[in-house]
Amino acid sequence: MVKSTPSEELDCCRLRGASPAEIAHLSTSWSSIPHAAELVIATPSDEAILLGAFQRSSEIDPFYASLPMYRRGSGGAAARIGPGTIWIRLALSRPDALVDATAPKLLNRYVRPLLRALTKSGAHAHYFDRDWISVAHRPVGLVGFAHDMRSGRASFEAIIAVTTPFAPSARASFLEKEPATIAELKSRSDVEHIADAIEEAYCSLALATTITSPARTPAPRVLSNRPWTATLEEALGTIAAGRDENGVLRLGGELMASRDAVERLENRLASAPAVDVGEAVDEAFAPPAVIFGVRSLVSIRDVVLSARDA
Repeated sequence: MVKSTPSEELDCCRLRGASPAEIAHLSTSWSSIPHAAELVIATPSDEAILLGAFQRSSEIDPFYASLPMYRRGSGGAAARIGPGTIWIRLALSRPDALVDATAPKLLNRYVRPLLRALTKSGAHAHYFDRDWISVAHRPVGLVGFAHDMRSGRASFEAIIAVTTPFAPSARASFLEKEPATIAELKSRSDVEHIADAIEEAYCSLALATTITSPARTPAPRVLSNRPWTATLEEALGTIAAGRDENGVLRLGGELMASRDAVERLENRLASAPAVDVGEAVDEAFAPPAVIFGVRSLVSIRDVVLSARDA
């Protein structure tokens, strides 16, 4: 539900031909916006892979291994971007900055203007409470969120495949549906036309102010990471655990959760190696922490135990 009288300030910016490194930096800088919300819509200049916030490069499909990799701010699975991609990042000072939303409903509420824009552009779009958008019953884009439970800051992120595919093959989350591009499914697939419609849809939510450009500092590339020690398939994909190069036990994979909840669990495991893992997981992900696409916290407990005891 959109607020009846927009009163918050939304900074809006369009970037045409932004480098993947610049996009990755903007993606990960979601928690430092000056106003209630900041919308950035970009068309990438080159192809690259954007890893989910908690992923390692070892997870990437070999078909895309030759592309440069960067880390984005939102959780979930990796996605390919390129000149035929529309990338969207809506950073929020709090989940209800623009619409009536709570942190667990970030995707459900903030995907709605995007669906309206795609449909208006001729690609009738749907969202079924997963991590992707459907057109003609095929996944055509990825959606994800970032969230900080302490500050309440959040980000909605989307990667729309207009002519550049976003995923190499079917994932568990796709429910056996093959991913596609909008160009494969609809005759009208002009990137800038669709981006215009998306900008209009989100800017209608608030008192929109056009900004020239946020800081376009390039993010570093993600180089090779060691494979995870333990993995487990959950509702929307793989969750994983393993030690990093410094021997610290990390939780990750195609995980979408409050970043400080993940940090809280990792810190607890590091400070008390003999701690009851189930208890530590329950404490870390207790409200107001948000976790999406995991049916049970038992899965996190099990994958952490497997990695810790390996």
